[in-house]
Amino acid sequence: TRRDLMDLNKHFMGDSFDRFFANADNFNVDIKENEDGYTLEADLPGLSKENIDLDYSNNVLSIRAQQEMSTEEKDDESNYIRRERSTQAYNRQFLIKDVDEDNITAEFENGVLKVQLPKTETDDHQTKKIDIQ
Repeated sequence: TRRDLMDLNKHFMGDSFDRFFANADNFNVDIKENEDGYTLEADLPGLSKENIDLDYSNNVLSIRAQQEMSTEEKDDESNYIRRERSTQAYNRQFLIKDVDEDNITAEFENGVLKVQLPKTETDDHQTKKIDIQ
């Protein structure tokens, strides 16, 4: 049965594939707004800041990250019994308007990416009348 095959896989392959697929979802993000701007906090445990790309363009904040993992087991004669390699990529985008692009700051500490997005000071929220032709 399918369950027997899964148990057999765990017996021979360990649980690394189960952990890989269990964590295949995107990362958790919290976005808070106050009168001065927005604060975004993203949980990216196990990553280093060198593996994270962050950019803001056309009112969209993009976060991309990549994590490479490998497992290696050898017998007494240094022959491979199992050798696994995997890469996991994350990509999230957020529409955040009225941001002062030149003053966005970010820091990464203890697996948490914190991005400060200050609001623009101009009041461009005027309604524009559109003539119907």
